[in-house]
Amino acid sequence: MKALIKQYAERIDAASLRERVMIFLAATLVLVFIVNAALIEPLRAKQKQLAAETSQMALELQIVQGQLVGTVQNVARDPNAANREQLRVVREELSQLNARVAQEQRRFTPPDRMRGVLEDMLRRNQGLALLDLKTLPVAPVGAAGPAGPGAGTVPASGAFRHGIEFTVAGSYGELYEYLRMLERLPTQLYWGRAELSVSAHPVLVLKLTTYTVSFDPAWLIV
Repeated sequence: MKALIKQYAERIDAASLRERVMIFLAATLVLVFIVNAALIEPLRAKQKQLAAETSQMALELQIVQGQLVGTVQNVARDPNAANREQLRVVREELSQLNARVAQEQRRFTPPDRMRGVLEDMLRRNQGLALLDLKTLPVAPVGAAGPAGPGAGTVPASGAFRHGIEFTVAGSYGELYEYLRMLERLPTQLYWGRAELSVSAHPVLVLKLTTYTVSFDPAWLIV
């Protein structure tokens, strides 16, 4: 193995500057592909499932709340026994769903603690360098992207995602350990997007968008 490595090193040393650049670019592309396959993709499926489950719960909550509003209006127009019974059933269904929502929300990191959690993890992984960190606007779960300045007000019901986008640089091992730490948090964060690039071999740059979920549209700006 050492002889083979030495042989390749000698070939690289003998190559022209242009050839060395091409070799470096090819090695960089291979490295990014391997890291994406080994580091990010295995974890991405779990994140997609989590986001889908949260979106489904938000949809159920909105549907039941809509049913409750309609039933209350029916009772106001005609307070007969059938309408009152329907109102009781819908209220009971909403109560059960609210209990599920409360239990689900305890899984997630509180929005006002997100920044502190991410920074604390960086302090514990000192090999990583934080290049950028910014808070994203609150958006309803299931929306195509974060709400912009002209997107209007946030709906009063359903689940809401609170995001932070940050960029870190480090080795493969350091990035892998950081993502594993994210996965092992006692309270959940999920990913919206992950972009990996190579700045100067062997340093990798990872831009990651993380979200937590709440059923309260208020967001502490950090």
